[in-house]
Amino acid sequence: MSGRHAPNSWDSYLAAHNGRLADFADHFVEDDMLEIETTGAIVLWSGVLSCRDGIEVQVRRRQRTWMRSGRRWVETIEYSYHVMVRAGDAVRSLFRYDNAHPHTGHADAHHRHAYDDAGDNESVSWVGEAGWPTLGDVIEEAYEWWSRKG
Repeated sequence: MSGRHAPNSWDSYLAAHNGRLADFADHFVEDDMLEIETTGAIVLWSGVLSCRDGIEVQVRRRQRTWMRSGRRWVETIEYSYHVMVRAGDAVRSLFRYDNAHPHTGHADAHHRHAYDDAGDNESVSWVGEAGWPTLGDVIEEAYEWWSRKG
C-alpha cells in the first residue's frame, strides 16, 4: 500500500482531512454533509461535499479500524468519490474514482470513470494503487474542472 494510504492514527487522519477541506472552504467547498459512523472494526463515511455552482462530491468510504497503544487507527479498504453537477432537476456526472468493483484487464480494482459532456459513461481507466486519489485529490480535480468552466 502506498504511503498516502497506509494505516494512520485517527487523529492524524482527521487532521489531514479537515486541513484539506479548509484549503477549499473559502472559494469552492460550501457545505460538508459527510457523516462518519464508527463501530469497533469499521469506520463508514457517507454523504456529500456541496461545492460551487451545483458541483457535488459524493463520498462513500469504508475503513478498517483498530486500537493500538490506546489510539484509534484507520486504513481505507473501499472508496467511491463521485463528482457530479446538479442544475435544477438535471444531474450530470463528471468523473468517479472507486475500487468497489474490478474491471477485466485491470491489475487491481482502483479505477476512474470518465463521462462525456452529456454525463454519459464514456470510459473506465485503470489508475492502480499508485494512482489511487485521496478525497483531497478528487476535490482538487473538481475544482480545476470548475475553474476551467468559469
